[in-house]
Amino acid sequence: MPCCPPRVICSVAHTSEPMLPPTRLATVTLNGTLDRVIQVPDLVLGTIRNSANLLAYPGGKGLNAARTALSLGCEVMTTGLVAGSCGQWICALLESEGIPHRFIHLPSGESRVSTIIVDPKNGQSTVINDLGPSVPVEMWPQIRRQLVHAIEGYPWAILAGASLPGLPFSVWGDLCSDLQARGQRVCVDTRDEWLANALPARPFLVKCNQHEAANLAGHTVDTPVQACDALRKWIDLGITFAIITLGRLGAVAAQRGQVWHITAPVVEALYPIGSGDAMTSGVVVCLDRGMPFPEAVRYGVALGAANTLSPGSGRCDMDALPRLLRETTIQPL
Repeated sequence: MPCCPPRVICSVAHTSEPMLPPTRLATVTLNGTLDRVIQVPDLVLGTIRNSANLLAYPGGKGLNAARTALSLGCEVMTTGLVAGSCGQWICALLESEGIPHRFIHLPSGESRVSTIIVDPKNGQSTVINDLGPSVPVEMWPQIRRQLVHAIEGYPWAILAGASLPGLPFSVWGDLCSDLQARGQRVCVDTRDEWLANALPARPFLVKCNQHEAANLAGHTVDTPVQACDALRKWIDLGITFAIITLGRLGAVAAQRGQVWHITAPVVEALYPIGSGDAMTSGVVVCLDRGMPFPEAVRYGVALGAANTLSPGSGRCDMDALPRLLRETTIQPL
C-alpha cells in the first residue's frame, strides 16, 4: 500500500514531507449493498433486452468512500451490518478487492441488492434499490457498541448513507457522539431524518447533496446562494465544516465566517453513482494532510468528477484527475 496519497494531493497541499504516513480512515455503512451494474443501450421500458458488461461489487456510501480512500493510499477499515448469503458475498468481494472490513452479521434477513442500469447511448443511469433486512430496535445498543469498537483508533470516520428498517433515526448522531468523545473526527453524509438527528451531535464535517439539503431546509437548494443560506445554519450549530453538492454546478462549502463556491469541471457523467462518496474521501484525505478547507473541497469535487468517468462506484479515473483539477475553481461567496 502506498505511503501517501497520489502526488497531486501532496503538491496541492504544499507539504514539505512527501513520505507522510497514510491517512487512517474508517467508514460505517449500515445498509450495504451488492451493486449490479449492467449496460443496456437505448433502454425502452416494457421490452425484453440482453445486458452487457455486468459488474458486481460491494456498494453503499461508506463502502464507496472506502474504495476511493484505498486508491488514495489510505489505511482503511470499514464496518457496518450485513445479513444472509448476500452479506457473505459482500464480505467475500471486499476481501477480493483488498478492502479491510469488520462487518457485523445479523442473525436473519438478507443484505440488499442494488441494480444500476446504464444506458450509454442516452447517457442515463437508473438505480433500483432493495430495502435491506429489518433490525429490531432493541438490538441497537449492542450494535452501537460493536460498531464503535470495530473502528476504534482510526482518527477519521465517515458515517454514510441510510440505515436499516427498525433502527432509530438517531443512529448517526449516536455514533457521532460516541466516536468524537474518543477523539475521532467524524464526517456524516446522509439524508432526511438521519441527517436531522445527526446535526445536534455536531459532526466535524457534514456533507450532503442539494436534494437532501432541500428536504431538511424545507425549500429548494438549487443555487449557490440557497446552499450558502442552508450551510450557515449548520455552521451556527457548531459544525466545523459543511458541504452541499450541486451536481454540475459543483459544491458550496462553509466554515465559520467563510463560504466558497467550488465549480465543477465539465464531464460526460456516464457513471455518476458514488461520485459524492469519492468526493468525501478526497476531502477527508486532504484535510488530514493539512490542506486548507476550500482546497480540500476543490480536490474532492475533481475526484468526484473522475468517478463519473469509470464504471463502478468509488473507482476514479486517476489519469484524468490532473486535468479535472485544473478545471475546478474556487470562488468566495
